[in-house]
Parts: sequence; structure tokens; C-alpha cells
Amino acid sequence: MFRYENDTSDKKVEVATPTSDSPNQRSLFYWSFACLVFTLYLAASLIIREPFTNFVDKRGINSDLLLLVSFTGAFVTFVKSTNIWLTSRPNEISPLDDLYLQFTDEKSSRRSVWMRVSLFVPLSLCCCLLLAWLIFSLPQTTVGLIIVGIFSVAIFIEGFAVVRDIVSQPIITEALVSRLWQKGRLLVFGQVYYLLIDKRLFEISAFAYHELQSQTKPYVRIRHWPHSNIVISVQSIQKPENAEVN
Repeated sequence: MFRYENDTSDKKVEVATPTSDSPNQRSLFYWSFACLVFTLYLAASLIIREPFTNFVDKRGINSDLLLLVSFTGAFVTFVKSTNIWLTSRPNEISPLDDLYLQFTDEKSSRRSVWMRVSLFVPLSLCCCLLLAWLIFSLPQTTVGLIIVGIFSVAIFIEGFAVVRDIVSQPIITEALVSRLWQKGRLLVFGQVYYLLIDKRLFEISAFAYHELQSQTKPYVRIRHWPHSNIVISVQSIQKPENAEVN
């Protein structure tokens, strides 16, 4: 969770600092540990390739497919842990009219867009290669093709969205909160907090989630990227008299 502290010597700057029990710290540990496991497997399979490959094949596992999965896993977990580390660092906030529940400067948020591009574009290419291999191996790989196909569609959609954001500018969505909820991220990789407004889904910080949850019918202003909905800032504001209900 995050708290916002004012510097008494300079009222013009506020600093968001993570508390010691931040979910981001736990997520960073889990993702980094997973990255280490995948990397060690890749190193072992390359350094002692023949004995290691024979050891895996004797247990009825396709060593080449496992190597591809391990490479993809190492890449994904590395990018994810790096992204968590970058987004969990303290940010300086220049207060305007309202207190920000969540804030990232535009330069840092654009870096997050590029981080997602570097994650989803190569991952989409890996999915294409894996789908091609599964198609050429039909009919033995029918079940695998269905499973990989479902995940690939989600990856392609997300990848297309972040690529479009590269040439876009941030926009502002202002509306009454339709729904707030949280869920586990891949069972053990921390919690993720969601906000639904104006038929748009956003992932917000733990602090913003708990602050909005404590309010009755909160009305928010969110600055974000238009296609991937990566959040730049979240403000809780007073509902205008002529505001439409979602």
C-alpha cells in the first residue's frame, strides 16, 4: 500500500513512498524468483546440454518444447519483474488542485508502454511460432492448439493495444466508478486491483483502491493511455451536477 507524505520544508512537492508491506515488493520477489528458476534451467540445458537433455527425455518430456517454454518464461518474468521495480519506485508529485490517489509522470508512464511493447511483441511472435508448430503437428496436438490459441488471442489483443499507444497521446476519462474489485495475480504473484468506469477497465494501485472503496459512489478523473488503459494519474473529484450515470 502507498501513503502520501508532504515535505514540511517545501509544500510544493509531495512524495509517494511505498510502505514496508507493499504488495509490489512481494510481487517483485515472486517474479524475480520465477525468473531465476527459468534462467537456471536454461543455463543448465545449454552448459550440460546432452546429459541434461537425455535426463529430461527419459521422463517422457519433449526437451525442445520445454526449452522453448523456459526461454519464454525467463523473458516474461524478467520483463515483468523489471516493470514492477520501475513502477514501484517513489514518484514526485506536483500538486495541482486535488490530491492524487495515484500518480506517475508522463515520461515514466511512456516507459511502461514501451516495457509492455517489449514484452507482448516478442511474446506474440513466440505464440505465432508455437501455433505454427502445433498446426503442423496435428492431429496429435489438437488440445494444445486450443489452449495455446485461447491464450494467444489475449496476448495479440494486448500487444496490438500497446503498439497503438506508442503513436498516441494520453487522454482523460472522468466518470462515476461502476465497480471496484481485487483478485490474485497468477495465484501467488500478489494482488491486482481493478477499476471499471465508463466501460473502461483500469489496473490501479492498492492505495487508490482502498481510498475509493471507502467512499460512497466515488467520482474519479483518470489520465491514461487510450488503447492499453495504462494509468498515469487517478484523482477523486466532486461529481458535476450534469454528470451522466454509467
